[in-house]
Amino acid sequence: MKTEWFKNAVVYQIYPFSFLDSNNDGWGDIEGIISKLDYIKELGVTAIWFSPLYKSPDYDYGYDISDYRDIDEKFGSMADFDRLLEECHKRELKVIMDMVINHTSIEHPWFKKAIEDPESPYRDYYIIRKGRWEKGKLLPPSNWDSTFTGSAWERIGDSDEFYLHLFCVEQADLNWENPEVRREIIDILNFWLDKGVDGFRFDVFNMFSKVYPIQDDTRKGGVQKGGQYYIDGPRMHEFLKELNEKSLSLYDSYTVGESYHPSPEAAYEYVRKSNKELDTIFNFGHLDSDNIGSLKFFWKPFDLLQFKDGLFDPQRKYYEEGWNTLVLENHDNPRSVSRFSIDTKRFRYEAATMLATITYLGFGIPFIYMGQEVGLTNTDFKSIDELKDPVSHFVYDLMHGYGMPGKLAFSFIKYGARDHARVPMAWDDSANGGFNKGHSTWQCINPLYKTINVKNDLNCSRSIYRYYQKLLAIKKNDEAAIWGSTEEYDHNNRRIVAYSRNWEGRRLFVMANFSKKPVKYVLPEGINCDSILLNNYEQLKCEGNTVSLQPYQALVCEVTR
Repeated sequence: MKTEWFKNAVVYQIYPFSFLDSNNDGWGDIEGIISKLDYIKELGVTAIWFSPLYKSPDYDYGYDISDYRDIDEKFGSMADFDRLLEECHKRELKVIMDMVINHTSIEHPWFKKAIEDPESPYRDYYIIRKGRWEKGKLLPPSNWDSTFTGSAWERIGDSDEFYLHLFCVEQADLNWENPEVRREIIDILNFWLDKGVDGFRFDVFNMFSKVYPIQDDTRKGGVQKGGQYYIDGPRMHEFLKELNEKSLSLYDSYTVGESYHPSPEAAYEYVRKSNKELDTIFNFGHLDSDNIGSLKFFWKPFDLLQFKDGLFDPQRKYYEEGWNTLVLENHDNPRSVSRFSIDTKRFRYEAATMLATITYLGFGIPFIYMGQEVGLTNTDFKSIDELKDPVSHFVYDLMHGYGMPGKLAFSFIKYGARDHARVPMAWDDSANGGFNKGHSTWQCINPLYKTINVKNDLNCSRSIYRYYQKLLAIKKNDEAAIWGSTEEYDHNNRRIVAYSRNWEGRRLFVMANFSKKPVKYVLPEGINCDSILLNNYEQLKCEGNTVSLQPYQALVCEVTR
């Protein structure tokens, strides 16, 4: 029976490669995670989302799975995972697993059998089609693009057939039209739920359903050919309902979906409670406010109004019949304090606490990415060779191939690289930031680790971690912060973020100066700051109904009178 425990949850995401290396082999591991569970619990977290721990050849660093029922040996063993699950539950921490089921690794036994034997039943586990001959040349079945650049089709040996991969060549898309594939996936979900796992994050879930027959995308222009045929496909709702009916609804589980540019209509239907599909999806609209949407490597001037649209629209949209998620960072995005035109060197503490305040007191579930709680910053990578993410290299090669000078291409990649979030966690100022005992690491260390690390933050009078503790205490314990509707004020103000949460006569008011210069702000009618619950500065200057906000100052007030 579902208790909807997620509605009052705070989720912490761990990217296992980079959290803590306990055995000094260069890779983060389960033992390292276990050793820091108290640190996570004390922050105010109630659930942990683990990026993939499964067996994988790591072409896409865990998101290409070769065995869904085993743990990759670099992280530990299944016995280690069982102990992790036990230690989490002992601390009343829920466990959310990443589930990558749009595609498998080409090293997965299903795919190997499909390729080895054209008559194998596993052939129909994947999307395999004959190519097209034009002027004596064999072309892919369609002109669809991979999200990781290049064609979405890869030729199978010397045959005239191709398999679909909407991501890396090493990630073959599953054929969700095949009921046997769906049965296998349901069995996998139940395997982990029977172990005691509390929920799943579904990777790029809205690509499960494709439009058939396969056809060319004939639209002129556009960034990615084929998207109209594999995003929010015709059977998406049917597939999700089946997962829910045969697996998810049978347990007290929680689901959050990562969707790829869903339509607003489809997004709403995925989370509408009466549909019985997903509990929540991620909403990233505000994170496109300093880049060109799907072209996140391309910078644009930060637009606070776009940020506010992306932050508040889902809160209003899902309030009546769904639930929302609140995100600033994850393993796919640069560090938040290094974005949004923030003056990081001067105002890292102020900006980190301001961003957390305006984001996490909204309607929905806070998702905190490891290191965000101490204000970790982007890394000053020196060359493309320091980047491990295949996407960084694909896009760099693409730009270079079009004639862009290498130095300029690298500057674009460095701006939006996923690698920033995947640098090993800086725990202290010892070798490798305390990630391990000094052994070489799978990814380079942020050179700022000697000053920006967990230990220094905890010992600082202006600790971001300590501020998060206070903020999350309000989020988890104040009825208005949990259940209240969201009312935004002064949307067109390009320096101020202001909103209230309203529940059964109780009102919380949140306001912030989203700029590096002081600003005066006239409080909305009916709002006062007589009772300040949280302030990332020591004081607030107030004259009548006008407040003077310092750079990146944020406040939470209980509205009285």
